[in-house]
Amino acid sequence: MGTVHELSNLDLHAMGVHVLAVDFGGVMADFIDTNTLSFMAEMAEVPLERFEIPYWEIRDRLDRGEYDARTYFQHVLTACGSPVKDGKTLDLLFTIDILGFSHLRPRMVGWVGKARATGIRTVLVSNMAEETYDRLVQDTHWAKSCFDRFVISGILGMNKPDTPIFHHTLNLMQVSPEQVLFIDDSEVNIETAKSMGMQTFQYLR
Repeated sequence: MGTVHELSNLDLHAMGVHVLAVDFGGVMADFIDTNTLSFMAEMAEVPLERFEIPYWEIRDRLDRGEYDARTYFQHVLTACGSPVKDGKTLDLLFTIDILGFSHLRPRMVGWVGKARATGIRTVLVSNMAEETYDRLVQDTHWAKSCFDRFVISGILGMNKPDTPIFHHTLNLMQVSPEQVLFIDDSEVNIETAKSMGMQTFQYLR
């Protein structure tokens, strides 16, 4: 458990790490903040505390690909009692949502890139809608410089902390669990990876 400073002190090769499996939101990039959520709630014309509940409660359906962005925000607005229903606002809410997760952490980008340059393979493992991946990650310079492969829940239809996405990652990278260092900010995701035999590091936001 720790920050990028603690990560930089790890001797990955001495630890037997062949693959870094790294989360996006809360690790490679800042998590969406309260100011951004408050602005979205204002757009929905409801208090933040009403907007936040469905925003998080059904987020897994967006991340798993059950809902596209418009459908997700339609459900959020209905659940929080918003009077706003028009398509332009739905699209704008999703744009702001993407911007809320778009603030990369330069030190993490640098650390992962350096680890990759030493021969350690890298994979981004994220609960993320396919539409978010298309706009924030795919074909971007930072992603190309950091990661060999990408495991995206919205494309696969499986979320962390469920074990299938971890099995998929191991199969994709053709590696045994003990050769993986899994880095995530979520304790439940860390516990699943650890139970499967992976080395883990819980990143502190």
